[in-house]
Amino acid sequence: MKKTACMVLKKILYPRIQYIHVKTLHHTTNNNYTRVNLSRGFGSVVESDLPSSATLLQNNNEAKVVLLGTVHFSKQSVEDVSKIVKVLNPNAILIELCRQRVSLLELDDKKFLEDAKNLDAQKIKQAVKGQGLVSGMLHAMLLKTYADIAKELGVAPGGEFRRAYQEMKKIPGCKLFLGDRPIQITIARAFQSLNVLEVGQVLYHLTTANPKPLNKNQLEKYKNKDYVQEQFQEITREVPAFKKIFHVFVDERDKCLAFSLQECVRAVQNPRVLAVVGMGHVDGISKYYGKMKQEDIVPLLFK
Repeated sequence: MKKTACMVLKKILYPRIQYIHVKTLHHTTNNNYTRVNLSRGFGSVVESDLPSSATLLQNNNEAKVVLLGTVHFSKQSVEDVSKIVKVLNPNAILIELCRQRVSLLELDDKKFLEDAKNLDAQKIKQAVKGQGLVSGMLHAMLLKTYADIAKELGVAPGGEFRRAYQEMKKIPGCKLFLGDRPIQITIARAFQSLNVLEVGQVLYHLTTANPKPLNKNQLEKYKNKDYVQEQFQEITREVPAFKKIFHVFVDERDKCLAFSLQECVRAVQNPRVLAVVGMGHVDGISKYYGKMKQEDIVPLLFK
C-alpha cells in the first residue's frame, strides 16, 4: 500500500503542491522542493496582531503557521491577507486553489465582471466541455452562481488569492503553493456519492432555488464559523442529500488541504507559512493539521 500511495501522490498530489514560478505561473515538475534559507527573524507570532478570521495553527521553534479563513467575494478578506503578511513575513503561502483554477491568480477583475454580465449558455458549455453530464451540470451551476454574485456585488471572486500571489512576489525567496484537490475530481466524487433519486433532488433544488440577494454586510457574516455551520444545517434539512455533497466538497478537501499544508511546512526551512482558505474549511483543517498521512489522502484522489 505504501508503495502504491507514494506513486499516486507523486503523480496526482505533488505536482499541484509545488511552488509557482513568479513570471510564468508554470508549475515545476521537479518533485524535490527547493529549500530556502531566509535571513529573517524567527520570533513568536502574537495572535492579537492577527485579524479575527485568522487562526494560529502552529507557533513554536519548528514552524509558524497562520490559517486565514476568508469569504471569496469580500474586500476585507483581501486586506486581511496583507495584514497577516506584514505580521508574519512568510516564506511560503498556501492557497485554496488547484492547477485547473490557477488562472484565477491573473484574472483581470474588470474583464471578469464584464464577462459575468455577458455569461450565456454557449460560454458555459465551452467551460464544462469534456465533463460528464451530471458533473458538467454542477460545474455550470457553480460558474453561473459565481457570475451572479460578482454582478450583484461588483467584485470578482478570488481576490484574496490574487492578493496572496501579489504579496508573495514582494518577498524574496517566498513561494506560493497550490493546496487544493483538482476541481474535476471533487465534482465527480460528489455526484458518485449520490444515488439516482438524490441526484434528482439536488439538481431540482439547484435549478429551482431562488436565493436571497446578497449585500456586502451579509457577505461578511460568512466569516463567522457558527453562521457558516447554520447555513450548512439549513440546506441539509431541506435536501438531506447535500450532506453527502458537503462531505466531499468540505470534509474531504479539508483533509487534502491539511495534508498539503503539512507538506508545504516541510518544504521550506524555518517555515513561516500563511494558508489562505475559505472560512468553511478552517475548522476541518485545524482538526486534521499534523495528523494526515499519505494513505489517508490517496483514496480521495480518484474519481
